[in-house]
Amino acid sequence: MEIIREGQIKLKVPKNRSLSKKDKIFYNPVMEANRDISIAVVQGLLSDYKREDFIVCDPLGGSGVRGLRYAKELINPSGRVKVIIGDINPNAIKLAMENLKINDMENVEIIHKDANILLSENFRTFNMVDLDPFGSPNPYIDSAIRSCITKNGLLSMTATDTAVLYGTYRKTCIRNYDAIPISGDKELAIRLLIGYAIRMASKYDIGLKPIFSHFTDHYVRTFLITERGAKKADNSLKKLGYIRVENEEKIIKLREKGFERGFGGVFYLGSINDRDIVKSSLKVVEDRNYSERSKKIIKEIYEESALSDVIGCYDIHKICSNIKELAPPIHELINRLKEQGFKASRTHYNPNGIKTDGKVIDVINCIREYNENNKY
Repeated sequence: MEIIREGQIKLKVPKNRSLSKKDKIFYNPVMEANRDISIAVVQGLLSDYKREDFIVCDPLGGSGVRGLRYAKELINPSGRVKVIIGDINPNAIKLAMENLKINDMENVEIIHKDANILLSENFRTFNMVDLDPFGSPNPYIDSAIRSCITKNGLLSMTATDTAVLYGTYRKTCIRNYDAIPISGDKELAIRLLIGYAIRMASKYDIGLKPIFSHFTDHYVRTFLITERGAKKADNSLKKLGYIRVENEEKIIKLREKGFERGFGGVFYLGSINDRDIVKSSLKVVEDRNYSERSKKIIKEIYEESALSDVIGCYDIHKICSNIKELAPPIHELINRLKEQGFKASRTHYNPNGIKTDGKVIDVINCIREYNENNKY
């Protein structure tokens, strides 16, 4: 074992880690930016929080790093923060206990229990449930929704089965998420996961509203606010639908119109980021001097959030390959699109991507104009 620091906590972790299910206790240092972002998003919400208690459940706690950081670093202006960390692995529970002792905190409870049992035993108890599994959150989503308070509760999920959500394993996606995936744009993987969660929540007359979402490295991450009542659930369901990609354009069809061959889905079609929450999160990571990676990701998402009604992006290298043109610098294309009256920004998940309210023909025209004006 070795002792490291992450955020404001000390952590005892295994020296030899393979970052696989073979590890007796799972700790992934690469996910530090993920945890920085998570704390920033939740703290952004807590800035205007009116409840005395904010109870967080981390039912797949591993070494305890995520839950302990929530307990140490979250500030509830109206009262206290309490964190419950669970895990079925006795080795993980032992290490989480040791890490709790090292950090000397009294607002953490550690429970040796299966995640679904822990969540099911706490019906409508938690203000926040954070699902951070090795793989898909799918087996835990139903229990997590039922354990959350039904109004202004927070459900956050990580999915590392991105190959499934992204369409590499189509049959697995249909089986696990009851949806047909589309490859080519990573944002659609986020929207597929959100769409599945909304359908799971609707049977309990709960609506879910995304406030922050990102696709980074090997994982998808999203934060969803619970909204109580059948009307709220209906409103969430109205934002679901199907997508077909044709000549790089995304053709959208609402779910209520029915499925049509050639389309994928079910996807969430609304905004996946709340611009105010993203702005608050950015302030938190900057004020607390969190990792540069977390700052960069949130800055890029903030730029994207100005185009909240635009689904996905255009991959400039792919378009240039199709039209046999050289790929101009991304910032040059963004500037040209803006000069022509369009909104445009980079995307956090694709270095060659541009999100814009312009059509593909507008992007192509800008590419050709740039190359024509920059001939040598």
